[in-house]
Amino acid sequence: MVSRPRFLSSAPRNALAFAVGAALFWCGLPAIGAPDPAPEPGPSPAGEASASFSLDDIGVPEFGGAAVASAGNDLLFLEVYFGDRPTGRMIDVRVGGSRVSAKPDDLRALGLIIDPSLNADAEGRIDLDRLPGLAYRYEQSTQRLVLDVPPTLRPQQNLGYEAPAPVRVDRGNGLLVNYDAYARRIGDVETLSVASMLRWFGDAGAVELSGVSSTGDDGQSDSYRRLDTRWSYSDPGRLLTWTAGDLISGGLAWTRPVRLGGIQLRRNFGTRPDLITFPIPRFAGQATLPSSVELLVNNVRQYGSDIDDGPFVLDAFPRINGSGEATLVVRDALGRTTQTSVPIYIDQQRLAPGLSDFSFEAGSLRHGYATDKDDYDSGIAASGSYRLGISDSFTGEVHAEYGAGIRVAGAGGVWAPAGRLGLLTGSVAQSSGIGDGSQRTYGYQWMTSRGGFDLYSQRRSRGYRDLGDIVDERILEDDFVPVSVRSQDRASAWLTVPNGSVAVSWLRWRDNEGLEDRIGTLSWSQTVAGNAYLSLSYFDSAKSGSGFGLTLSVPWGEQRDAAVSINHSNGREEITGAARQTAPYEGGWGWVVQGGDRSGGYAQAQADVRGRYGEASFGADHIEGHTGYFAQGNGSVVVMGGTGFVSRRINDSFAVVSSNGVANVPIQYENRLYGHTNSEGFLLLPDMRGWEHNRIAIDPDTLGADYRLPVLVQDVTPSDSGGVLVNFAVSRIHPAWVTLLGRDGRPVAAGSEGRGGDDNRPFIVGLDGEAYLDDYAPGAVLQVANNGTVCRYRLPDTISDGGVAHLGSLPCEEKL
Repeated sequence: MVSRPRFLSSAPRNALAFAVGAALFWCGLPAIGAPDPAPEPGPSPAGEASASFSLDDIGVPEFGGAAVASAGNDLLFLEVYFGDRPTGRMIDVRVGGSRVSAKPDDLRALGLIIDPSLNADAEGRIDLDRLPGLAYRYEQSTQRLVLDVPPTLRPQQNLGYEAPAPVRVDRGNGLLVNYDAYARRIGDVETLSVASMLRWFGDAGAVELSGVSSTGDDGQSDSYRRLDTRWSYSDPGRLLTWTAGDLISGGLAWTRPVRLGGIQLRRNFGTRPDLITFPIPRFAGQATLPSSVELLVNNVRQYGSDIDDGPFVLDAFPRINGSGEATLVVRDALGRTTQTSVPIYIDQQRLAPGLSDFSFEAGSLRHGYATDKDDYDSGIAASGSYRLGISDSFTGEVHAEYGAGIRVAGAGGVWAPAGRLGLLTGSVAQSSGIGDGSQRTYGYQWMTSRGGFDLYSQRRSRGYRDLGDIVDERILEDDFVPVSVRSQDRASAWLTVPNGSVAVSWLRWRDNEGLEDRIGTLSWSQTVAGNAYLSLSYFDSAKSGSGFGLTLSVPWGEQRDAAVSINHSNGREEITGAARQTAPYEGGWGWVVQGGDRSGGYAQAQADVRGRYGEASFGADHIEGHTGYFAQGNGSVVVMGGTGFVSRRINDSFAVVSSNGVANVPIQYENRLYGHTNSEGFLLLPDMRGWEHNRIAIDPDTLGADYRLPVLVQDVTPSDSGGVLVNFAVSRIHPAWVTLLGRDGRPVAAGSEGRGGDDNRPFIVGLDGEAYLDDYAPGAVLQVANNGTVCRYRLPDTISDGGVAHLGSLPCEEKL
């Protein structure tokens, strides 16, 4: 049998040892015979940091194995402690000789990890000695089982960010029409154009048709020009979007998108705006005592939580972009603090390890989009792009194109050296077929909260071709030379200064026809005099010369501002000024007045109005001696739920709220009163957020007691550019107070039970014979058991609308 530790069998010696240990701890000296405290951990590889504690740090003697005080084979119910901390649980254990055994489920309930392969005995128990690293002792005098659990037996606590579950999308069925109209008259010339987009949406996705109609005296005949026709469907569970019809190909930072008529399958992270796609720092550690964990990024607290003793992993979500420093602070129950700092780099270009992004499309290339020469190639073109997060610091990329005798293949990557030394990008691509050539790109980026810089270089050989070169009005021949950029170099840098910023950029490019230019810019912006904004810029171009611009903007009043600008280029100076008042978002008027000496002098006055049913602007301008008048407006029309609505422009998603035919019901959107249902019981909410939870509620405080509201709040998640029908089962009821009298003419006794109405609904009689009926029908019969008899009562044949009716006293009638 393992002997009991000496400090358990000698109280005086234990007290003396405790006093000596406490004195040494207070003086900052290690206790005699105790190991030195573990050194403070530093950052681990790949951006991880760890922080750990040991019971040795607080002078608790090491268990060193099993210690028991029973030589029999006893079944005991013991309170379990982790060190000197009670768990609040009791378990039954078998104590025999030097061994203690317990049921695996009881140990798991304590938070221990039990290997399923451990075989239990006939009673379904396992010896605690079989758990690797576990030390324990049985205190007979206090009936405690004290455990020292190693980290390998503790479950890992996952803190911080966790990938959310896929959202359940609410898909409605309906029709949406967006329009944008513009009319102008200058002299004898009148023009009118209307851009429209029609979208039918439902469970099977959305079909969209967009185009522009125009008419006027400017030489253009009356016409309708189709822009795009397509069907699309998005699946937020798999982060996929299917498209058929007119589409834009996907691509990478070093490729060029093209327009196709065909089919496409692509990853769509937009369906999950709550999903973090880039690598986030991870901190791992363990605590032997209950502790609190805080994460600071650039000395700003971004996460805090209490944790139990045991290992933990914190997946941080730093709200920064670029370089920073993350500090993990762990404070245990005794107030001791361990602090670990590591540099980090956050960007949106890398993908989290194992996460992929792709786009595959095939069809016919589209030429002359939005022009009279709009058509499609007769041949087939295809392209594909794929990105994969290979590690925290590296994301690989591949791309391929095929069509019209051109084949392109390339590969690239995004790499953050050591996970924190900025961002390196690079790619190489090769084309064959009509043109044999190559393309190479290089880049480096470094950003901090105070500034940063970005470098990029691209080189294309003269024979390099891609699908973007085919989308050209000229006939493809063997000697065809595209006008695409053959080489470009750019560099930019920025720095924040008190109440402002300074930025510099430089660009040099050259195309395949030999045209080239070099442009450099320098800008400075500053907040002055409290809330005024001043900006100064200078540019220099090898082709266009140099110039500068100075702008001063001053806000005055609510939603008003004024600005004046001076620009100098090509040996000329222009001075312009403007004053405006923005129309309120909830609806109202705004205006703009501006003028200057640009183009020989111009002036414009415009009035804006924003309402629930649309937005409009109208005004007059004077340019180069000619005065013109214009008007424009935009809005939406929705057909859903068997009714139609006219609304301001719907740019994302919307909801049609139904109050079950009850009019004037107040509807809140995100805890803000938006409006009331119309006479048919409907209200359109045009500003919903697609793929996100939207809270829609009824405000019951402004409704009377004569409304029944089974549900007050609903959370809905519409798809992007779609609508959802939200039903609230509101009903109008007729509540009433009535005083019921017994056979003796006195009020019925309180607590008597009654029933009545068409549905024989129960009710309870209160004091003085008063009963509350939440919904009564005219002429309904009530019956109440009172003093061994049953009384019946007939309600009035008329109903009082609005509020709670007071029906007065009703006498008892045995027969009705």
